[in-house]
Amino acid sequence: MRIRGCFLMVGLAACGDTESAADVTSSSSGLPTTTSTSTSTSAGSADTTTADATSTDPGTSTTAVESTGTTTGGLPDYADSPCWGMAASTLVYDGVTHQTVEVPATCRAEGERTFVLVADSLWDNGIDQAAVNGFMHRFELFTPAGSIDPERGVIVNDEAVFGALDVANLPGDKVSVFVIDSNGGGDGYLCGWCDYPQLHLDGTVLAPLDGDEALSIAAHESYHIIHRGHDPDEETWVDESLAEAAMTANGFFTDDEWLDDFRLDPDQDWGPGGVDFGSFNYGAGLLWGTFLYERGGAELMTAITAEPANGWAGLDAALVSVGDEDAWARFLDMAVAMVADRPDLGYGFTAFDVGEVAREGSLAAGDGIDGGVAAGGIDVYALVGPGPLDVEVTGVGIGARAFRIADDIVVVDPVGGASLDFGAADQAFLVVTAQAAASYSISVQ
Repeated sequence: MRIRGCFLMVGLAACGDTESAADVTSSSSGLPTTTSTSTSTSAGSADTTTADATSTDPGTSTTAVESTGTTTGGLPDYADSPCWGMAASTLVYDGVTHQTVEVPATCRAEGERTFVLVADSLWDNGIDQAAVNGFMHRFELFTPAGSIDPERGVIVNDEAVFGALDVANLPGDKVSVFVIDSNGGGDGYLCGWCDYPQLHLDGTVLAPLDGDEALSIAAHESYHIIHRGHDPDEETWVDESLAEAAMTANGFFTDDEWLDDFRLDPDQDWGPGGVDFGSFNYGAGLLWGTFLYERGGAELMTAITAEPANGWAGLDAALVSVGDEDAWARFLDMAVAMVADRPDLGYGFTAFDVGEVAREGSLAAGDGIDGGVAAGGIDVYALVGPGPLDVEVTGVGIGARAFRIADDIVVVDPVGGASLDFGAADQAFLVVTAQAAASYSISVQ
Protein backbone atom coordinates (compact mmCIF):
# COMPACT_ATOMS: atom_id res chain seq x y z
CA MET A 1 0.00 0.00 0.00
CA ARG A 2 1.24 3.49 -0.82
CA ILE A 3 -0.26 6.34 1.09
CA ARG A 4 -1.26 6.70 -2.01
CA GLY A 5 -3.47 3.89 -0.86
CA CYS A 6 -5.79 1.39 0.78
CA PHE A 7 -7.99 -1.51 -0.32
CA LEU A 8 -11.58 -1.29 -1.61
CA MET A 9 -14.04 -2.83 -4.06
CA VAL A 10 -17.69 -2.55 -4.94
CA GLY A 11 -19.89 -4.06 -7.60
CA LEU A 12 -20.93 -2.63 -10.91
CA ALA A 13 -24.56 -1.63 -11.20
CA ALA A 14 -26.83 -3.35 -13.67
CA CYS A 15 -26.71 -0.67 -16.32
CA GLY A 16 -25.66 -0.97 -19.93
CA ASP A 17 -24.62 1.28 -22.81
CA THR A 18 -27.78 3.12 -23.87
CA GLU A 19 -26.74 2.93 -27.49
CA SER A 20 -26.51 -0.86 -27.61
CA ALA A 21 -29.29 -3.41 -27.77
CA ALA A 22 -28.03 -5.30 -24.72
CA ASP A 23 -29.87 -7.34 -22.13
CA VAL A 24 -28.35 -6.55 -18.75
CA THR A 25 -28.84 -8.64 -15.64
CA SER A 26 -27.03 -8.87 -12.34
CA SER A 27 -24.60 -11.72 -11.82
CA SER A 28 -24.24 -13.61 -8.55
CA SER A 29 -21.27 -11.42 -7.66
CA GLY A 30 -23.34 -8.27 -7.97
CA LEU A 31 -21.67 -7.30 -11.24
CA PRO A 32 -23.57 -6.98 -14.53
CA THR A 33 -23.83 -9.71 -17.09
CA THR A 34 -24.18 -8.40 -20.62
CA THR A 35 -25.01 -10.35 -23.76
CA SER A 36 -24.88 -8.46 -27.03
CA THR A 37 -25.39 -9.64 -30.59
CA SER A 38 -26.02 -6.27 -32.17
CA THR A 39 -24.34 -3.70 -34.33
CA SER A 40 -23.58 -0.69 -32.16
CA THR A 41 -21.70 2.56 -32.06
CA SER A 42 -19.92 2.82 -28.70
CA ALA A 43 -20.24 6.18 -27.02
CA GLY A 44 -16.87 7.91 -27.00
CA SER A 45 -15.71 6.10 -30.15
CA ALA A 46 -16.14 6.96 -33.78
CA ASP A 47 -15.78 3.33 -34.74
CA THR A 48 -18.71 1.29 -35.98
CA THR A 49 -18.29 -2.16 -34.51
CA THR A 50 -20.01 -5.43 -35.06
CA ALA A 51 -20.01 -7.13 -31.70
CA ASP A 52 -20.64 -10.77 -30.93
CA ALA A 53 -19.33 -11.17 -27.43
CA THR A 54 -20.50 -12.29 -24.04
CA SER A 55 -19.25 -10.60 -20.89
CA THR A 56 -20.08 -12.18 -17.54
CA ASP A 57 -18.97 -9.98 -14.64
CA PRO A 58 -17.61 -7.35 -17.01
CA GLY A 59 -14.49 -8.85 -18.34
CA THR A 60 -14.85 -12.62 -18.25
CA SER A 61 -15.01 -12.71 -22.03
CA THR A 62 -11.71 -13.79 -23.52
CA THR A 63 -12.87 -12.95 -27.01
CA ALA A 64 -11.81 -9.44 -27.95
CA VAL A 65 -14.31 -7.27 -29.75
CA GLU A 66 -12.73 -6.41 -33.08
CA SER A 67 -12.88 -2.85 -34.27
CA THR A 68 -13.37 -2.12 -37.96
CA GLY A 69 -12.47 1.54 -37.53
CA THR A 70 -9.73 3.61 -35.94
CA THR A 71 -7.47 2.06 -33.31
CA THR A 72 -4.60 3.62 -31.39
CA GLY A 73 -1.66 2.98 -33.68
CA GLY A 74 -2.61 -0.64 -34.24
CA LEU A 75 -3.27 -1.15 -30.53
CA PRO A 76 -6.72 -1.85 -29.07
CA ASP A 77 -9.27 0.92 -28.73
CA TYR A 78 -11.01 0.01 -25.49
CA ALA A 79 -14.05 2.11 -26.34
CA ASP A 80 -15.11 -1.14 -28.02
CA SER A 81 -15.00 -3.04 -24.72
CA PRO A 82 -17.98 -5.24 -23.79
CA CYS A 83 -18.34 -3.38 -20.48
CA TRP A 84 -18.01 0.13 -21.94
CA GLY A 85 -20.67 2.45 -20.59
CA MET A 86 -21.78 0.21 -17.72
CA ALA A 87 -22.40 2.10 -14.49
CA ALA A 88 -20.43 1.41 -11.34
CA SER A 89 -19.80 2.92 -7.94
CA THR A 90 -17.03 2.71 -5.39
CA LEU A 91 -16.28 3.93 -1.88
CA VAL A 92 -13.50 6.51 -1.96
CA TYR A 93 -11.62 7.69 1.08
CA ASP A 94 -11.80 11.49 1.19
CA GLY A 95 -8.56 13.07 2.34
CA VAL A 96 -10.33 16.11 3.75
CA THR A 97 -13.30 14.60 5.60
CA HIS A 98 -11.49 11.31 6.38
CA GLN A 99 -14.70 9.49 5.52
CA THR A 100 -15.59 7.17 2.65
CA VAL A 101 -18.05 8.46 0.09
CA GLU A 102 -19.80 6.55 -2.67
CA VAL A 103 -18.59 7.77 -6.06
CA PRO A 104 -20.39 6.91 -9.32
CA ALA A 105 -18.15 5.63 -12.10
CA THR A 106 -18.44 4.06 -15.54
CA CYS A 107 -16.51 1.23 -17.16
CA ARG A 108 -14.29 2.64 -19.91
CA ALA A 109 -12.09 -0.35 -20.72
CA GLU A 110 -12.07 -4.12 -20.45
CA GLY A 111 -9.02 -6.14 -21.39
CA GLU A 112 -7.88 -9.69 -20.94
CA ARG A 113 -6.89 -9.04 -17.32
CA THR A 114 -8.38 -5.70 -16.35
CA PHE A 115 -11.39 -3.40 -16.03
CA VAL A 116 -10.79 0.35 -15.92
CA LEU A 117 -13.66 2.35 -14.41
CA VAL A 118 -13.52 6.15 -14.33
CA ALA A 119 -15.33 8.37 -11.84
CA ASP A 120 -18.05 10.21 -13.74
CA SER A 121 -16.80 13.55 -12.41
CA LEU A 122 -13.43 12.97 -14.10
CA TRP A 123 -14.66 11.76 -17.49
CA ASP A 124 -13.73 14.35 -20.11
CA ASN A 125 -12.50 16.44 -17.21
CA GLY A 126 -8.86 15.38 -17.25
CA ILE A 127 -9.48 11.73 -18.18
CA ASP A 128 -10.58 10.69 -21.67
CA GLN A 129 -10.62 7.53 -23.76
CA ALA A 130 -7.14 8.17 -25.14
CA ALA A 131 -5.72 8.27 -21.61
CA VAL A 132 -7.59 5.08 -20.65
CA ASN A 133 -6.38 3.36 -23.80
CA GLY A 134 -2.80 4.37 -23.10
CA PHE A 135 -3.02 3.09 -19.54
CA MET A 136 -4.43 -0.24 -20.67
CA HIS A 137 -1.77 -0.71 -23.34
CA ARG A 138 0.96 -0.35 -20.73
CA PHE A 139 -0.87 -2.24 -17.98
CA GLU A 140 -1.62 -5.27 -20.18
CA LEU A 141 0.52 -5.23 -23.33
CA PHE A 142 3.99 -3.69 -22.93
CA THR A 143 6.39 -2.05 -20.46
CA PRO A 144 9.56 0.07 -20.78
CA ALA A 145 12.97 -1.22 -21.73
CA GLY A 146 14.57 -2.50 -18.54
CA SER A 147 11.49 -4.38 -17.40
CA ILE A 148 11.68 -8.13 -17.01
CA ASP A 149 9.82 -8.41 -20.33
CA PRO A 150 9.04 -5.22 -22.33
CA GLU A 151 6.62 -7.22 -24.50
CA ARG A 152 4.33 -7.82 -21.53
CA GLY A 153 2.25 -5.36 -19.54
CA VAL A 154 2.50 -4.48 -15.86
CA ILE A 155 -0.03 -6.96 -14.56
CA VAL A 156 1.43 -9.82 -16.61
CA ASN A 157 4.98 -9.03 -15.48
CA ASP A 158 3.87 -8.81 -11.85
CA GLU A 159 2.41 -12.30 -12.00
CA ALA A 160 5.48 -13.65 -13.79
CA VAL A 161 7.80 -12.26 -11.12
CA PHE A 162 5.77 -12.63 -7.92
CA GLY A 163 3.18 -15.34 -8.53
CA ALA A 164 -0.38 -15.70 -9.78
CA LEU A 165 -3.29 -13.54 -8.73
CA ASP A 166 -5.93 -15.18 -6.56
CA VAL A 167 -8.65 -14.66 -9.16
CA ALA A 168 -11.28 -16.36 -6.97
CA ASN A 169 -11.59 -13.00 -5.23
CA LEU A 170 -11.68 -10.94 -8.41
CA PRO A 171 -14.99 -10.37 -10.23
CA GLY A 172 -14.63 -11.64 -13.77
CA ASP A 173 -11.19 -13.01 -12.78
CA LYS A 174 -9.83 -9.54 -13.58
CA VAL A 175 -8.31 -6.62 -11.70
CA SER A 176 -10.66 -3.65 -11.31
CA VAL A 177 -8.92 -0.27 -11.54
CA PHE A 178 -11.01 2.71 -10.47
CA VAL A 179 -9.74 6.15 -11.49
CA ILE A 180 -11.04 8.54 -8.85
CA ASP A 181 -10.43 11.83 -7.04
CA SER A 182 -9.35 11.10 -3.46
CA ASN A 183 -9.40 14.78 -2.48
CA GLY A 184 -5.85 14.42 -1.22
CA GLY A 185 -6.38 11.00 0.34
CA GLY A 186 -3.70 9.22 -1.67
CA ASP A 187 -2.20 8.94 -5.14
CA GLY A 188 -2.96 5.25 -5.43
CA TYR A 189 -3.91 2.40 -3.16
CA LEU A 190 -5.38 -1.04 -2.70
CA CYS A 191 -8.71 -0.55 -0.94
CA GLY A 192 -8.82 -2.16 2.50
CA TRP A 193 -12.50 -1.63 3.21
CA CYS A 194 -13.91 -3.37 0.15
CA ASP A 195 -15.47 -6.76 -0.41
CA TYR A 196 -12.63 -7.81 -2.69
CA PRO A 197 -9.33 -6.34 -4.00
CA GLN A 198 -9.68 -3.18 -6.04
CA LEU A 199 -7.15 -0.66 -7.20
CA HIS A 200 -7.77 3.08 -6.83
CA LEU A 201 -5.70 5.60 -8.80
CA ASP A 202 -6.18 9.31 -8.23
CA GLY A 203 -6.67 10.72 -11.72
CA THR A 204 -6.28 14.30 -10.52
CA VAL A 205 -2.74 13.62 -9.30
CA LEU A 206 -1.52 10.86 -11.60
CA ALA A 207 -1.71 12.85 -14.80
CA PRO A 208 -1.30 11.70 -17.43
CA LEU A 209 -3.02 8.43 -16.60
CA ASP A 210 -0.82 6.63 -19.12
CA GLY A 211 2.39 8.17 -17.77
CA ASP A 212 5.23 6.46 -15.91
CA GLU A 213 4.10 7.64 -12.46
CA ALA A 214 0.60 6.20 -12.82
CA LEU A 215 1.84 2.89 -14.25
CA SER A 216 4.59 2.63 -11.64
CA ILE A 217 2.07 3.01 -8.83
CA ALA A 218 -0.25 0.56 -10.59
CA ALA A 219 2.62 -1.96 -10.63
CA HIS A 220 3.24 -1.34 -6.91
CA GLU A 221 -0.41 -1.74 -5.93
CA SER A 222 -0.92 -4.77 -8.17
CA TYR A 223 1.80 -6.51 -6.19
CA HIS A 224 -0.27 -5.98 -3.04
CA ILE A 225 -3.21 -7.75 -4.70
CA ILE A 226 -0.97 -10.73 -5.49
CA HIS A 227 0.66 -10.82 -2.06
CA ARG A 228 -2.68 -10.55 -0.26
CA GLY A 229 -3.77 -13.77 -1.94
CA HIS A 230 -0.69 -15.67 -0.75
CA ASP A 231 0.29 -14.14 2.60
CA PRO A 232 -2.23 -11.56 3.86
CA ASP A 233 -0.54 -10.86 7.21
CA GLU A 234 3.01 -10.06 6.09
CA GLU A 235 4.83 -7.29 7.94
CA THR A 236 4.43 -3.88 6.31
CA TRP A 237 8.10 -3.28 5.54
CA VAL A 238 8.48 -6.56 3.64
CA ASP A 239 5.21 -6.12 1.75
CA GLU A 240 6.06 -2.55 0.75
CA SER A 241 9.65 -3.36 -0.20
CA LEU A 242 8.51 -6.03 -2.63
CA ALA A 243 5.86 -3.69 -4.00
CA GLU A 244 8.71 -1.26 -4.72
CA ALA A 245 10.54 -4.13 -6.46
CA ALA A 246 7.47 -4.52 -8.69
CA MET A 247 8.09 -1.00 -9.95
CA THR A 248 11.69 -1.95 -10.77
CA ALA A 249 10.65 -5.24 -12.40
CA ASN A 250 8.38 -3.29 -14.73
CA GLY A 251 11.12 -0.85 -15.77
CA PHE A 252 9.99 2.17 -13.74
CA PHE A 253 12.09 4.43 -11.53
CA THR A 254 9.75 7.10 -10.21
CA ASP A 255 10.58 7.19 -6.50
CA ASP A 256 13.73 9.28 -6.93
CA GLU A 257 12.60 11.80 -4.28
CA TRP A 258 11.98 8.99 -1.78
CA LEU A 259 15.40 7.53 -2.60
CA ASP A 260 17.03 10.92 -1.98
CA ASP A 261 15.16 11.19 1.32
CA PHE A 262 16.72 7.96 2.57
CA ARG A 263 20.24 8.30 1.16
CA LEU A 264 20.53 11.75 2.75
CA ASP A 265 19.33 10.37 6.11
CA PRO A 266 19.96 6.61 6.15
CA ASP A 267 19.92 6.26 9.95
CA GLN A 268 16.15 6.09 10.31
CA ASP A 269 13.67 3.38 11.17
CA TRP A 270 12.23 3.10 7.68
CA GLY A 271 10.12 0.04 8.47
CA PRO A 272 11.78 -2.92 10.23
CA GLY A 273 11.17 -1.39 13.65
CA GLY A 274 7.42 -1.62 13.11
CA VAL A 275 6.53 1.80 11.71
CA ASP A 276 3.10 2.31 10.21
CA PHE A 277 2.20 3.14 6.62
CA GLY A 278 2.43 6.87 7.23
CA SER A 279 6.08 6.73 8.29
CA PHE A 280 7.37 3.98 6.02
CA ASN A 281 10.23 5.23 3.83
CA TYR A 282 9.68 4.08 0.25
CA GLY A 283 13.24 5.02 -0.70
CA ALA A 284 14.64 2.44 1.70
CA GLY A 285 12.01 -0.04 0.54
CA LEU A 286 13.02 0.61 -3.06
CA LEU A 287 16.66 -0.16 -2.24
CA TRP A 288 15.90 -3.33 -0.28
CA GLY A 289 13.26 -4.69 -2.65
CA THR A 290 15.31 -3.92 -5.75
CA PHE A 291 18.44 -5.44 -4.21
CA LEU A 292 16.60 -8.69 -3.52
CA TYR A 293 15.02 -8.67 -6.99
CA GLU A 294 18.28 -8.02 -8.82
CA ARG A 295 20.04 -10.67 -6.73
CA GLY A 296 17.47 -13.47 -6.86
CA GLY A 297 15.16 -12.64 -9.77
CA ALA A 298 11.66 -14.01 -10.12
CA GLU A 299 12.51 -17.23 -8.26
CA LEU A 300 13.31 -15.36 -5.06
CA MET A 301 10.47 -12.87 -5.45
CA THR A 302 7.95 -15.68 -5.86
CA ALA A 303 9.40 -17.49 -2.85
CA ILE A 304 9.14 -14.42 -0.59
CA THR A 305 5.60 -13.63 -1.76
CA ALA A 306 4.39 -17.16 -1.07
CA GLU A 307 6.30 -17.67 2.20
CA PRO A 308 3.82 -17.81 5.12
CA ALA A 309 6.39 -16.79 7.73
CA ASN A 310 6.78 -13.04 8.17
CA GLY A 311 9.49 -10.45 8.65
CA TRP A 312 13.13 -11.51 8.88
CA ALA A 313 12.13 -15.14 9.50
CA GLY A 314 10.08 -15.22 6.30
CA LEU A 315 12.91 -13.66 4.29
CA ASP A 316 15.32 -16.22 5.76
CA ALA A 317 13.05 -19.10 4.78
CA ALA A 318 12.54 -17.78 1.24
CA LEU A 319 16.27 -17.23 0.70
CA VAL A 320 17.13 -20.70 1.97
CA SER A 321 14.50 -22.19 -0.35
CA VAL A 322 16.36 -20.81 -3.38
CA GLY A 323 19.81 -21.81 -2.09
CA ASP A 324 20.86 -18.40 -0.73
CA GLU A 325 22.05 -17.28 2.70
CA ASP A 326 20.27 -15.51 5.52
CA ALA A 327 18.42 -12.23 5.06
CA TRP A 328 20.49 -10.25 7.55
CA ALA A 329 23.68 -11.00 5.61
CA ARG A 330 21.91 -9.87 2.44
CA PHE A 331 20.80 -6.64 4.13
CA LEU A 332 24.42 -5.90 5.04
CA ASP A 333 25.34 -6.56 1.40
CA MET A 334 22.64 -4.07 0.41
CA ALA A 335 24.18 -1.44 2.69
CA VAL A 336 27.51 -1.92 0.91
CA ALA A 337 25.78 -1.73 -2.48
CA MET A 338 23.99 1.48 -1.48
CA VAL A 339 27.25 3.24 -0.64
CA ALA A 340 29.48 1.75 -3.34
CA ASP A 341 26.85 1.80 -6.11
CA ARG A 342 29.15 -0.17 -8.42
CA PRO A 343 27.04 -2.91 -10.04
CA ASP A 344 29.96 -3.60 -12.39
CA LEU A 345 31.94 -4.70 -9.32
CA GLY A 346 29.12 -6.74 -7.80
CA TYR A 347 27.78 -4.19 -5.30
CA GLY A 348 25.26 -1.76 -6.70
CA PHE A 349 21.98 -1.36 -8.54
CA THR A 350 21.45 -1.70 -12.27
CA ALA A 351 17.96 -0.16 -12.26
CA PHE A 352 19.04 3.28 -11.02
CA ASP A 353 21.93 5.34 -9.63
CA VAL A 354 21.79 5.81 -5.87
CA GLY A 355 23.87 8.98 -5.51
CA GLU A 356 26.17 9.87 -2.63
CA VAL A 357 25.00 8.59 0.75
CA ALA A 358 25.26 10.85 3.79
CA ARG A 359 28.06 9.99 6.22
CA GLU A 360 28.36 10.26 9.97
CA GLY A 361 31.99 11.33 9.56
CA SER A 362 35.49 10.02 8.82
CA LEU A 363 37.66 7.64 10.82
CA ALA A 364 41.44 7.21 10.69
CA ALA A 365 44.00 5.16 12.63
CA GLY A 366 43.74 5.96 16.33
CA ASP A 367 40.11 7.10 16.20
CA GLY A 368 37.30 5.72 18.33
CA ILE A 369 33.65 6.69 18.52
CA ASP A 370 30.41 5.67 20.20
CA GLY A 371 27.14 5.89 18.33
CA GLY A 372 23.64 4.57 17.97
CA VAL A 373 21.56 3.37 15.06
CA ALA A 374 17.80 3.01 14.50
CA ALA A 375 16.14 -0.29 13.59
CA GLY A 376 17.14 -0.92 9.98
CA GLY A 377 19.01 2.38 9.90
CA ILE A 378 22.49 2.62 8.44
CA ASP A 379 25.40 4.74 9.70
CA VAL A 380 28.15 5.36 7.15
CA TYR A 381 31.75 6.37 7.87
CA ALA A 382 34.56 7.09 5.45
CA LEU A 383 37.82 5.36 6.37
CA VAL A 384 40.96 7.47 5.92
CA GLY A 385 44.03 5.58 4.73
CA PRO A 386 46.18 4.29 3.43
CA GLY A 387 45.68 1.00 5.24
CA PRO A 388 45.85 -1.54 6.54
CA LEU A 389 43.46 -0.48 9.26
CA ASP A 390 42.24 -2.71 12.05
CA VAL A 391 38.56 -1.91 12.51
CA GLU A 392 36.48 -3.25 15.39
CA VAL A 393 32.75 -2.64 15.92
CA THR A 394 31.02 -3.83 19.08
CA GLY A 395 27.42 -3.67 20.27
CA VAL A 396 24.50 -5.96 21.02
CA GLY A 397 22.64 -6.83 17.80
CA ILE A 398 24.99 -4.76 15.66
CA GLY A 399 25.96 -5.73 12.13
CA ALA A 400 28.71 -3.99 10.15
CA ARG A 401 30.82 -4.17 7.02
CA ALA A 402 34.10 -2.45 6.15
CA PHE A 403 35.05 -2.32 2.47
CA ARG A 404 37.36 -0.73 -0.02
CA ILE A 405 36.62 0.17 -3.63
CA ALA A 406 39.35 -0.10 -6.26
CA ASP A 407 39.47 -2.36 -9.33
CA ASP A 408 37.30 -4.64 -7.25
CA ILE A 409 35.46 -4.41 -3.93
CA VAL A 410 36.85 -6.17 -0.87
CA VAL A 411 34.50 -6.55 2.11
CA VAL A 412 35.32 -7.62 5.67
CA ASP A 413 33.21 -8.02 8.80
CA PRO A 414 34.54 -5.77 11.59
CA VAL A 415 32.20 -7.05 14.30
CA GLY A 416 34.78 -8.59 16.61
CA GLY A 417 37.59 -7.04 14.58
CA ALA A 418 38.91 -7.22 11.00
CA SER A 419 41.75 -5.76 8.97
CA LEU A 420 41.11 -3.79 5.77
CA ASP A 421 43.98 -3.01 3.40
CA PHE A 422 43.61 -0.15 0.90
CA GLY A 423 45.73 2.41 -0.89
CA ALA A 424 45.74 6.20 -0.55
CA ALA A 425 43.80 6.56 -3.83
CA ASP A 426 41.20 3.95 -2.91
CA GLN A 427 37.85 4.69 -1.32
CA ALA A 428 37.05 2.86 1.91
CA PHE A 429 33.96 2.88 4.10
CA LEU A 430 32.38 1.38 7.18
CA VAL A 431 28.63 0.76 7.46
CA VAL A 432 26.90 -0.05 10.76
CA THR A 433 23.30 -1.21 11.18
CA ALA A 434 21.01 -3.27 13.44
CA GLN A 435 17.69 -5.08 13.24
CA ALA A 436 16.50 -3.25 16.37
CA ALA A 437 17.67 0.13 17.67
CA ALA A 438 21.09 -0.35 19.27
CA SER A 439 24.26 1.38 20.48
CA TYR A 440 27.74 0.63 19.18
CA SER A 441 31.42 1.45 19.61
CA ILE A 442 34.04 1.72 16.86
CA SER A 443 37.78 1.44 17.26
CA VAL A 444 40.25 2.04 14.39
CA GLN A 445 43.95 1.18 14.68
